[in-house]
Amino acid sequence: MLLAAATWTVLPARGQPAPEPAAAPVPATNDPAELKRLWAQQQDADRWEKGRLLKQIDDLQIELAAKGVLDYRKLDYASSDGLQIPAYLFRPLALPAGRHPAVIYAHGGQHGQFRSRLLPRLTEFVRRGYIVLAPDYRSSAGYSREFHDAADYGGREIDDMLAARELLAAMPEVDPRRIAIIGESHGGYNTLMALARAPGKFAAGVDFFGPTDLVWRLTAPPGDNPNAEPGDREYFARMVGRSIDEAPELYRARSPRYLAQEISAPLLILHGDKDAIVSVRESVWMAEALEKAGRKNFSLHIIEDGQHGYPRPQMDEAWRLAYEFLDRVFAGR
Repeated sequence: MLLAAATWTVLPARGQPAPEPAAAPVPATNDPAELKRLWAQQQDADRWEKGRLLKQIDDLQIELAAKGVLDYRKLDYASSDGLQIPAYLFRPLALPAGRHPAVIYAHGGQHGQFRSRLLPRLTEFVRRGYIVLAPDYRSSAGYSREFHDAADYGGREIDDMLAARELLAAMPEVDPRRIAIIGESHGGYNTLMALARAPGKFAAGVDFFGPTDLVWRLTAPPGDNPNAEPGDREYFARMVGRSIDEAPELYRARSPRYLAQEISAPLLILHGDKDAIVSVRESVWMAEALEKAGRKNFSLHIIEDGQHGYPRPQMDEAWRLAYEFLDRVFAGR
């Protein structure tokens, strides 16, 4: 799918004081059922407001941590359907002249979000001369209910990744031939899907323990896939538009395992052998599919005793592999 030229605008400064919450109206009823409905409605509104305020606090932590270290701004950009996607842009304070490599970081969890604790990982990219963009793609937490409910697993959320790529490519300081995409867990899935959906658009990809087979998630025997959850079939049928029984081909089209022949960019896959959330089998299947497709420019590293996210020392080693992999790719080696 061809995307229109990206545009972006800077959001208001982070960390502004939140307005005082409005007092809850006194219910004009004594009906128990109506009171229960109003209570649930208020609890739901409070939950969304709490998420928004926590996001503001974390954004302030990012702003404070970046001060004097990174050229940072939070902005938004339009995806293929016009939805505005918030994103975090990080650049060196003193950016040398010329065009520079760039990295898109996709956070984990379909309803997760970019957090301040990830900043040290991305700061290392900036230290190495990269420009980094971290989108809070559709359905990320900390925004409106409407944004959350725009979830589209393997569909428009991948459009969000491709629009992020076009945003970077349009920046005069970015070399459009040297844009990579990386992600953890669901972000790793988004990485693989973006590479498959847009061959030639990305110079490389790094997949940290991402799921690769949506068909298996929805058809595996109970207990076989730790990533499966009750209600998955109904949830995905709403996003995809049809159930897996009605249109299994639509689910294969959102499963990187079945799209390996479309992936041509150099790829690094990292997964822990004791991952209890996304089974390491999914990355092994991905590697086997790439090999069957004749791909030679990929590597699978299975982390011994690695869990979902590994213990910290193992994650340090995995990120070292990621940095060095992209350095080699962008250096033409």
